[in-house]
Amino acid sequence: MKKGLKLAASALALTIMTGLAGQAMATEGMFQHAYGLRHKALAGAGVASAEDATAISLNPAGLVDVGDQFNMGVSFFMPFRKYNAALTGFVNPGTHKSKRNFFPAPTLAYARQLDADSAIAFSIFGNGGMNTTWKAVPNTSAGCNAPPPAGPGGGFGPYCGAGKTGVDLMQMFMSAAYARRFGNNFSLGIAPIFAIQRFKAYGLQAFTPTLPSPPYPYSVAPGFMTNKGYNWSVGGGVRIGMTFKPTERLSFGASYQTKMWMTKLKKYKGLFENGGDFDIPANLQVGVAYDVTEDLKVMLDYRHIFNSSVDAISNSSQLPALFGSKGGPGFGWRNTNTIKLGLEYQASDDLILRAGYAYVWPNPVRSRDVMINILAPGVIRHEFTGGATWRMNANNDLDFAFMVTPQGKQCGAIPAGFGGGTACVKMNQFEVSLGWTYNFGAGSTRAR
Repeated sequence: MKKGLKLAASALALTIMTGLAGQAMATEGMFQHAYGLRHKALAGAGVASAEDATAISLNPAGLVDVGDQFNMGVSFFMPFRKYNAALTGFVNPGTHKSKRNFFPAPTLAYARQLDADSAIAFSIFGNGGMNTTWKAVPNTSAGCNAPPPAGPGGGFGPYCGAGKTGVDLMQMFMSAAYARRFGNNFSLGIAPIFAIQRFKAYGLQAFTPTLPSPPYPYSVAPGFMTNKGYNWSVGGGVRIGMTFKPTERLSFGASYQTKMWMTKLKKYKGLFENGGDFDIPANLQVGVAYDVTEDLKVMLDYRHIFNSSVDAISNSSQLPALFGSKGGPGFGWRNTNTIKLGLEYQASDDLILRAGYAYVWPNPVRSRDVMINILAPGVIRHEFTGGATWRMNANNDLDFAFMVTPQGKQCGAIPAGFGGGTACVKMNQFEVSLGWTYNFGAGSTRAR
């Protein structure tokens, strides 16, 4: 046990360093589709069926069934983002691809049974975020190249900036949990969460009053809208969960994660609503798991993300108000729903195979807000996943997962105030995840 705890401490330090170095555009809006590798292989299903210690990030009530174990994994996330625009008066026309398409996303979890009916756990994992990096290619639109005072006389990227354009948001969660079983069929879990996020924006000079009219300003604090470097924010919330198992083969689960109340991103008080407010939305997941046979389990989950709980995310970019003001413009994202189907097959005592599919609706990005979402094209609608767990011996498991998404897109009109025209944002993704699970004591008798 002591050797395992030392190993866990070393892995924790590595996870923190890796997580703070990595950024990503997550799959379901600004969230990952799942955090633990076994649930990743199930497209994020399994709120009613804890797979390992990473259940703390999905449903902490399930921790009473995972035993003493340590999980460590890393996902290599590859989002491919592009946009195309036509008939534009200001946004750069043509087809353009974002750079930086490779991001590491770590996960670490440790669970310990206190007795037959209670457990504690700790985890650190990358929650998600968003990232785009548009090259500093010349903007060829007439509005961008108009000489002063009609225009800036030239610029780069989608918004006629002074160089590369993009955003970089990273979010990490650290969580501890306690779970307890009541009777034979019902368990509850609670997991307070400490959240950290890092953000920067660049190339948005067209939204500041350093450029000629018309029209400006767009912000209550134009000097705090772009190119201010990284800004850090901290905060927290809580995840609560329950499981109910009326029979040996059937179980139900539900969990709710509150909004993460975060300190303001003051360096970007001219971009985000209410002087830099950028909280992390709440989400709810419910589901059922059923053992069709001794070797085959089916899981069906529903997830709802409350983007409307954060004005900076949900407010329309077309509001008649200044960026950074109370109730001001945001990215215009809608609340989203996701149906997740997961299949788990026990091929042998030492091998489990998994597959999953998830469907997201509606498109988080509204057509009216496409222009601002060139910065954050969270438009994925379909997710296909798979993976496996191989038991090397009683104490050690190797985990593998992958995800592939067809291209998601959203198209819409560019506001007349920005020269008109149309634009489409598009993204597809690929992810490969590798992990290791250590089972303490006598270890596990099966890979499951």
